[in-house]
Amino acid sequence: MRRRIEGEDAAGPPSGAPRPIRAYGAAGLAGAAVLLLGGCDALNTDKTPERVRNGTSELDLTVTGRPTPGTLATAEHVLARLRARDAEGLAELAVKDGGAKEDARRWVTRWGGAAQRPVTADFLLGERDASVDLRFTGERTPLTLRLKDNYYDDEFRVFLQEDR
Repeated sequence: MRRRIEGEDAAGPPSGAPRPIRAYGAAGLAGAAVLLLGGCDALNTDKTPERVRNGTSELDLTVTGRPTPGTLATAEHVLARLRARDAEGLAELAVKDGGAKEDARRWVTRWGGAAQRPVTADFLLGERDASVDLRFTGERTPLTLRLKDNYYDDEFRVFLQEDR
């Protein structure tokens, strides 16, 4: 049988008295479990590599020149969208201006069939803008991508209205 300490009622210790250590231990364990499970992505069941999910693993691509990781990724994404004939996805990669969806549809119509074949990407670097000549097997003219940097990291957008 537990003895009552002076000043203590049935609810527990008086206000200002230290709480039992068990409460702190349980809260600490719960916090550690949340950090452990959230930090290591243990709840994510999709283990598909990013290159497979975004369609760039299927590309038959040869690279020449000196691309940055950002210019290469942008060119791969453009090629994957052309290969999938996905005009909406291509428009999302464009420099934000009016008419990107219409330009993307025009690109898919013109280059979607060529994107099914092997391609060589020749990267030419500029200061803030880069260009990539995409030469599809069986095509006489290359598709030239003009890429624009966003000025603070290695992410690029493509000018869709300039494909000639």
